[in-house]
Amino acid sequence: MENVSYNKISLVGFTLNRKVYRLMIHMPKVLSGAIVCLLQLAFVGQIVRAEVIPYPRAAGERANFDFLSFKIDGVPVDTVSTDMNVGYAHFAFSGAVAVEVTTKETIETFDLSPHRYGIQATAKDNVLSFRLSQPCKLHLKINGLPRFFILADDPEVNPPRPGQAGVYDIGDYEVTSSLESVQTSKIQRAIDDVAAKKGVLYVPPGLYQSGELKIKSNLTLYLAAGAVLKGTAKVSDYPRGRFGTQLIHLLDCENVRIAGRGAIDGRGRALRLATENSSDGRLKLIRSFRAKNCVVEDILLLDAGSWSIHLIESSDLRFNNTKLISNTILDDPMFPWEPNTDGFDPDNSSRVIIENGFVSCSDDAIAVKLRYGILRDMDDVRFRNNVVWTVKSALKIGTEVVDRKMTNIVFENNEVIHADRGIVVYCYRGATIENPKWINNYFERIGDNTKEMNMEIKIQDDGGRGYLNNVLIKDNTFERFSPNPSRLRGLDGEHVLDGVVFENLVIAGKKRTCLADAEITTNSFVRNMSFSLSANSPLLWVE
Repeated sequence: MENVSYNKISLVGFTLNRKVYRLMIHMPKVLSGAIVCLLQLAFVGQIVRAEVIPYPRAAGERANFDFLSFKIDGVPVDTVSTDMNVGYAHFAFSGAVAVEVTTKETIETFDLSPHRYGIQATAKDNVLSFRLSQPCKLHLKINGLPRFFILADDPEVNPPRPGQAGVYDIGDYEVTSSLESVQTSKIQRAIDDVAAKKGVLYVPPGLYQSGELKIKSNLTLYLAAGAVLKGTAKVSDYPRGRFGTQLIHLLDCENVRIAGRGAIDGRGRALRLATENSSDGRLKLIRSFRAKNCVVEDILLLDAGSWSIHLIESSDLRFNNTKLISNTILDDPMFPWEPNTDGFDPDNSSRVIIENGFVSCSDDAIAVKLRYGILRDMDDVRFRNNVVWTVKSALKIGTEVVDRKMTNIVFENNEVIHADRGIVVYCYRGATIENPKWINNYFERIGDNTKEMNMEIKIQDDGGRGYLNNVLIKDNTFERFSPNPSRLRGLDGEHVLDGVVFENLVIAGKKRTCLADAEITTNSFVRNMSFSLSANSPLLWVE
């Protein structure tokens, strides 16, 4: 369905509002009819047209009865309720659109994040209204209702279709949408066959239950909107391997792409309950081991049993525009154990990019590790342009960093809506960490868990004494001071925290120019710290 917006009309680089356009319609009184005709044709040709593509709920998914209606330019979009006690709406659009959210109760309070986007919303009775000029990921909290996520994508460009050369429909392998049957062997056969052809395995809308799937080299796995590859919540379907259990296994493969607007749902919460929190129930949604040149983009990643994405001894991996939602203890306080649902764990892996995504999880949103596989130096991990909500640490290196060197870990342009700690390094097990950077990240709320610190950076002997050098914290903003002071700690005279640069650090609306002003504590094993207001200004404070 196509929607047309007449609020703004563009011509030759100028933008005219509706009143000016009406005035131009009547210009025959001043200009010749020919000129008027040319102007009107030009204006009409430049009308901004909004395209809205609502993505459907998959088979077996439930409507969200807290959020009764969700509309984009009047087009209804399905809302989804999850077992994790959060909800979402997923759609694509282009142009500028009006958003209207209707809830089951009168809106008394609301918070629409990220705050840095500057979206102006208004509430009337039980309807929240605002406008969007570009796709983005939003977090919405209304009254005491469960959290709700607005997941807006760009329209797909030339997605694969059955019948195209090199595109193979999973239905051709006797795989059908079913709420009952488990189809692991049939889906695996389809993966093996299409990978051998270096083709695209197309999964149409529907629900497909499966145990562990081993992805093979040279495969594109495409999940159409409304398609869900769903876990079984039965531990027997996930044989325990060297590192545990997983739904999607990128094992010794390369040149893989997993894409589309569908979902991978691990049913991790149900599996943990079924196994009474055994280690076999701590299912990873995706685990890579010795994988190379792999891309995961656009899909929804739902309900891991523990760490969601664990990347071991791999290289040249990219996650783009993924939407990751796992169970959290704050949303589900009756869950009997700590969920341990990390978002992303790049581990002993290099040249990893995670960008333009959304993460909601209970444990660390990202924790860059060096623990599993044959240990080697680790370089170039970038986490950028993501929207993050977590109970624990937001942008973290550690805790498990063993023996070798980690360089050029960069966190940039991220929107942290909620975390217990914002910027974190735990150099605990003997690694050397050099040149980590946090650039232009924005932190809204810090607290509500065990440490409640804007920043914690430290070396600790927990099986090894490490080194931490040349830390850059530039253009970061915290909306308020954390309940507890931030903390920087070296270990001893040899294992010092050496070189921390704070550039344009803003806390509670003010640029901070020294440790006391920023409420940061240190010990005697922290050296060469400095504060400045810009790259070109002189240092305001140095030790």
